[in-house]
Amino acid sequence: MNGSLLRVFSLECNDEFRTISPHVRYISPDNVLNDLYRIINCERVTCTEIQVNGKLFDVWSDDEALLKNNPAPNLYIDNDFIIFGSVVFAKSDEDGGFVGLEREEVHLLWNFAQAQFPKLLNFIARQRR
Repeated sequence: MNGSLLRVFSLECNDEFRTISPHVRYISPDNVLNDLYRIINCERVTCTEIQVNGKLFDVWSDDEALLKNNPAPNLYIDNDFIIFGSVVFAKSDEDGGFVGLEREEVHLLWNFAQAQFPKLLNFIARQRR
């Protein structure tokens, strides 16, 4: 892989089959927004900062996900913060610039997402009642 590309971790929703699949993607530092739009499958993104094991990460998601027909919940952060639709994890530097992930950080985020999945299932079950 080209050293100039930025590694990100994504949890991508397939709306047709209602599935979530993890991916490591590489995006161009010169084309960050367009690559995010393509991966997330949207026209507007929003960025939220979360903390995982004491490290700060940016979670990029579809800014209009809740306006879509029957949006799929994807990532449980806490009772008041559920992200719908596909997401991309990255980092920011001290100037707010987009930064890719180290390999270990991808593993950390994958473990975080897996640990949150039972909570996401409980959230979905509560919504169906």
